[in-house]
Amino acid sequence: MKEICVQTIYVSDLTHALDFYTQALGYEVKARYGSCIAQLHTQGATLVIQEIERGQACPDRPCTVLAFKTDNIAESMAQIVAAGGILLNDRPQPCPVGVFIAFKDPAGVLHELLQFTNE
Repeated sequence: MKEICVQTIYVSDLTHALDFYTQALGYEVKARYGSCIAQLHTQGATLVIQEIERGQACPDRPCTVLAFKTDNIAESMAQIVAAGGILLNDRPQPCPVGVFIAFKDPAGVLHELLQFTNE
């Protein structure tokens, strides 16, 4: 069973989103990764707010994506495809904490596989 390690909320305006999550829900910013990614301090899974251009990851609206932790991203990619999922990249993409691959489940729900490089 793959652990859900990161919950990412894709937004069109990071500053506006951080204002909401810090003021309305009481979260604190734990780390910033460049100008478009912020990690919030939570007691559970990591919560990341990431600014993206409209339509970049989710068509026509912001969305929430679960990232599933894997120790072998190539093997996990093969399992996704074998089970009817669709990979959105042909190879893992770099990110601040390791590599990831975006995929859709058979119902079209967007998720990611995440392999950390340093744990």
